Amino acid sequence: MLHVFVNDGGLLRWDREAADESAPFPESAVWLDLINPTPDELARAEALIGTGLPTREQMAEIEESSRLRVAGGALTMTVTALVWADTDEPRIATVSFVLAGRRLVTIHDIDPQALLAFRRRATHGQVSASRGELVLAALVDGMIDRTSVVLRRTGVEMDALNRRYFRGRKLRSRGETLDDAQTLKRIGHAGHLIGKARISLASLTRMTDFLARGDGWNAGKATRRWAKTTLQDLRGLDQYARFLSGKVALALDTALGQINVEQNEIVKIVSVLTVLLYPPTLVASIGGMNFTDMPGSHSPFGYASALGLMLLSALLPMVYVRSKRWM
Repeated sequence: MLHVFVNDGGLLRWDREAADESAPFPESAVWLDLINPTPDELARAEALIGTGLPTREQMAEIEESSRLRVAGGALTMTVTALVWADTDEPRIATVSFVLAGRRLVTIHDIDPQALLAFRRRATHGQVSASRGELVLAALVDGMIDRTSVVLRRTGVEMDALNRRYFRGRKLRSRGETLDDAQTLKRIGHAGHLIGKARISLASLTRMTDFLARGDGWNAGKATRRWAKTTLQDLRGLDQYARFLSGKVALALDTALGQINVEQNEIVKIVSVLTVLLYPPTLVASIGGMNFTDMPGSHSPFGYASALGLMLLSALLPMVYVRSKRWM
């Protein structure tokens, strides 16, 4: 899928007709957004900017020299973006930015939320950008803002979990129940989401540092100034992500410890009950023996005395256990 945005008096405007293969790209084209592009769409975009675009194999490379390079007068940068953060299966998607002159080309198979939101704003004429560098800065800022929203939401969720575990003198209030399996799932999902976000932040940090240095590429002062400011924001977000990783580890240790304590408590209760029931069981076993001369077998109070002895043998150990506060 191909979206073409042109410069219309300083504002981005979506040119619907430019996506037609029979129509040439207008000279005012500023941003070409390629979503899972076909070979024909890639060829048309390469003809417009005058240089080759990265293939899927090149976008999948993890070496920094392959992801950040200047070749043929164009700046090619590949980053990983956090996608599907609102689902149970967050992922990271590869996004390539190719800046050639005043034009920007973006290539991706999955549409990140930041790019989708920016494209909708540009479709309604709400984006002011006359050059590809401005579009690049706006897209990267949107990706950073999206990641910060996800991290902030995850932090709020972890705070809620920790408050439930560490509230008051007891780990749980009386009558409160927690689904341990669901709690572990929430903690694991938060840790997985934070890990994906850190991967995205690391790639964005490398890209903005590359832009701030301007190695092999004549970046404008405004772009380098923006890159340096954005680099500080990214480092701050990475520190916050590390802090959240520590909270996830604490919540996981607390949840596992709580489960272990509860299991030990159940085992202790069962063990004590077994000991308490042993004396009356012994009395009943002895009284139920089939011998001719059993003490009290012919007494009218034999049955009542046996029941009383069983009750007394159960109560005395229970009083002792309660006095020791074992239960």
